[in-house]
Amino acid sequence: MSPRLLRPPSRVRLALEFAVLFVALPLLAAWQGAVVRRWVIPQLLLFAALLLAVLWRDPSFDRRQLHSLSANLRVALQRIAFVLLLGGGALLLITIASSQIQIFAFAREHPLLWLAIVLLYPFTSAAAQELIFRVFIFHRYRRLFSANRAMILVSAGSYALAHLQLGNLLAPALSLAGGLRFAYTYANTRSLPLVSLEHGLWGDWIFTIGLGVYFYGGHF
Repeated sequence: MSPRLLRPPSRVRLALEFAVLFVALPLLAAWQGAVVRRWVIPQLLLFAALLLAVLWRDPSFDRRQLHSLSANLRVALQRIAFVLLLGGGALLLITIASSQIQIFAFAREHPLLWLAIVLLYPFTSAAAQELIFRVFIFHRYRRLFSANRAMILVSAGSYALAHLQLGNLLAPALSLAGGLRFAYTYANTRSLPLVSLEHGLWGDWIFTIGLGVYFYGGHF
């Protein structure tokens, strides 16, 4: 590979790239609405595959982030469990208090589909989203947002913006809160498997208690 190809892109090019991929495209998808919503999972997997190819060709990218676990795995898992128990409990109480959501309705009415989502979500959708919004953003745009706090905010904001295409305000609101948590975990562990596990557990819980309807794109 020639030295020119190995040369990192300029900050201006990175800023334009970020604006197109993580601002313009999500806004376009939100504007198109139902036209793209039904295909949200194929879009997600294709986008993740393309960005993974970019990372794979980048000699400065540490590929161990794709498969390694945190050096302080026990502490990381304890924090994930604590936040999930506390936040998940609060989310359950809010869901119960809401008159617009039927608690556990999805799991009761579509048990096989619910089980398939619970089993597959952490390894498919959650892993793809974490590769895009954590692994790729943290590595690719570190020269634009060098401080960890800035990277966490940018990662979470981009993640929330991408959920506008689902056509409701709850999805981006919850995604912003979740994105802050997932970005914090990734910033401290640099582990795709670990943050995908955390994301997957939250996603499974959201679908279980009945909030999955706000994240469902209609692709099944």
